[in-house]
Amino acid sequence: MVTTPTRTETDQGKKGRSRSIALGKVNLLLALLGLLVLAGAYWVGLLPELLPEALALLVLTLAPVTAASRAWHARRGGLEYGLLRHPLRRELRPHLLQCLNHWLFWALFGAAILAGTFAIVLAQVGSLFSLPLPDRIPYQPLVIALGVGALVMAALALVPRRRVQVATNVLVAIGTVFFAIQLVRIYTPPADPVAIDPPLASEWGMLAGGRSALLSHHYSTPYVRDALDFVRLDEERGYDGDPKRAESWYGFGEPVLAPADGTVVSVSDIHPDEPIGATGQTPAYGNHILLEIGNHRYAVMAHLKQGSARVSEGERVRLRQQIAAVGDSGDSLWPHLHIHVQDRPDLDQQARTIPVVFRDVALIRGGRESSPAEADLRRGDHIRRIED
Repeated sequence: MVTTPTRTETDQGKKGRSRSIALGKVNLLLALLGLLVLAGAYWVGLLPELLPEALALLVLTLAPVTAASRAWHARRGGLEYGLLRHPLRRELRPHLLQCLNHWLFWALFGAAILAGTFAIVLAQVGSLFSLPLPDRIPYQPLVIALGVGALVMAALALVPRRRVQVATNVLVAIGTVFFAIQLVRIYTPPADPVAIDPPLASEWGMLAGGRSALLSHHYSTPYVRDALDFVRLDEERGYDGDPKRAESWYGFGEPVLAPADGTVVSVSDIHPDEPIGATGQTPAYGNHILLEIGNHRYAVMAHLKQGSARVSEGERVRLRQQIAAVGDSGDSLWPHLHIHVQDRPDLDQQARTIPVVFRDVALIRGGRESSPAEADLRRGDHIRRIED
């Protein structure tokens, strides 16, 4: 005999389904607080400067905390296991949509890992807080830990809590949109770039560069937006010996070459090389050379070694001519070369940078080597000059 559900049973079923979606006060307050903190950090410029570090800390904290929370709720019968058994059931649609929302976020986070977002996180944190520096750049154990954390969070999305929290899902969706925008920027070819030669000999790695705050702390600042930072690496090591000594770094004192024929507009050569990890030094560029390279384009090479300039103001220079040496002057964590091309001959905040690509280089990205006609670089890349 077929029985028809009573009205009371139907009402109870509807009530149960309605309680599967919640806009809890605590959850809403935490979500709003998170948004305010992020907005405030972005407004004062802190978030763009330390975005990869903040994301790494978030994931390394969130994965174990979420796993512990799930275990706690599992012991009290507070988890929804229906997604594992019958994910397409009508009453589980809110949970299925939540799971897909989380999966999309963590998939894009994984794409950000592969793009090189976290290549120098540990080295940067170590330098800023006087902690031991990693023996490799990038530090693969950290990258692997972040990948594992993303997989753990994606797996936990299959066993959610019984109630779908709307505010949390809105935050996750905002994060998904953010990652999508940043990844589109990273993989979109630059518009009307300036093609120059590499300013360094041998093989160098990219500390910062790319059209996204995920890959470059410069990107949020218009007058250095397209800047690139090069560091000399030997088997992924940046130094040999005491990392607190500039002389221990492989790139310190290496020749800086003119990236194009041009005329020297200005030279600074008097500022001392700062201690490793010293930031906030002025002037920010330290020792620098500014070259006019034609078509109202000006190449800036900064953080040069004190006393290393081989050219003077007004002098004509030839392509690949040695003009200075790599140093650690100005606002620099460790010895490296900063280079960008801008639209005016003044080093001020009115200047605007222009994307740069490099000719005659071998590009090593993700362990694969290629020889593009013009290499568009981003964090984690290595380049090597192709000799004539």
